[in-house]
Amino acid sequence: MPIGAGGFTVDKVTVQMPTRSIALTLALLILPGLCAGANPEKVGAAWIYSADSSFEFAKEDLVSAIEGRGLVISYVSHPQDMLSRTADAVEGSRSVYGDAEILLFCKADLSHRLVGANPHNIVLCPYAIAVYTLAGEPETTYLAFRSPPPDNEAYQPIEELLKGIVEEAIGQTRASVDALRPGK
Repeated sequence: MPIGAGGFTVDKVTVQMPTRSIALTLALLILPGLCAGANPEKVGAAWIYSADSSFEFAKEDLVSAIEGRGLVISYVSHPQDMLSRTADAVEGSRSVYGDAEILLFCKADLSHRLVGANPHNIVLCPYAIAVYTLAGEPETTYLAFRSPPPDNEAYQPIEELLKGIVEEAIGQTRASVDALRPGK
């Protein structure tokens, strides 16, 4: 498929495209993959990803990435609400999060393999992905999930699933934010 200036040929048919259109098309195809490679950071027992976006954008994109795989969110936990309710009972407590939710869900085949390998692995299901902002830092949203327990091979496909979901959500969030920036 030879590429000429401003066009390309496929099966003896030449398609003319302005150079700017070619660049835009390539950018739209390549950038989401680059964004999805977000550099996670391992902190304690969790993988932490970040995006320069609002909590609402990141959560919407996370829900979309989960549901896009045919998975159903079974519960949404609101840890910030609990921490706020109990703050007076704990002296010296401070607000840690701006917004914080934990989305819980399972994938039947992976969960069956997980507990089939060891019935005590039930504590690893449902899977959880947290989406949150830190107090005073609403412009950065974090997405995080537990890292697999050491030597638990049955959890490896689950880690890959969670990683794929978070990276897709981060890629969608970055693309949404970029599209809203002036001059785009």
